[in-house]
Amino acid sequence: MEENAQYKQILQRLAAREKELHAANEKRIRAGIQCLIFIPMLFLFLLFLTESSKVIFLALWIISLFLISSYLIYVEYMDFQARERLLLYQQDAEAFDGALIGSEVEQLEDKMLELLRQIEEKKAESRRLFMSKFESKLESKPESEPKSDLEGK
Repeated sequence: MEENAQYKQILQRLAAREKELHAANEKRIRAGIQCLIFIPMLFLFLLFLTESSKVIFLALWIISLFLISSYLIYVEYMDFQARERLLLYQQDAEAFDGALIGSEVEQLEDKMLELLRQIEEKKAESRRLFMSKFESKLESKPESEPKSDLEGK
């Protein structure tokens, strides 16, 4: 029993650490998005203030956008890995629903699959209804033999 309690305590500490990491990642994402906004403005301000080569500032601006975007992708990937580890620790998908992006993606996917299933059911029902009406019209229509074009001449 004591070993089981220690195991649970270790898992709780790991889960708490992952949640702290997630909170830190949220702050990092906010800082990265602010950098995406302010650094291009800084380069634009310096461009007009110094009146030096515009190509250099354009290159620096583009490089900074790539670097900040790479940083944001890295942080999101690390947060994704942390959430996966947390789910592994807790064995409960509902215990941690604070994804940075797309926390309701699984729910949306389930709803979309349900809607697609309902659409397929309605299509099948419409086909059955159409075929039953079509067959009933064929049965009620008297069969007349077609006249050939040669008989009338």
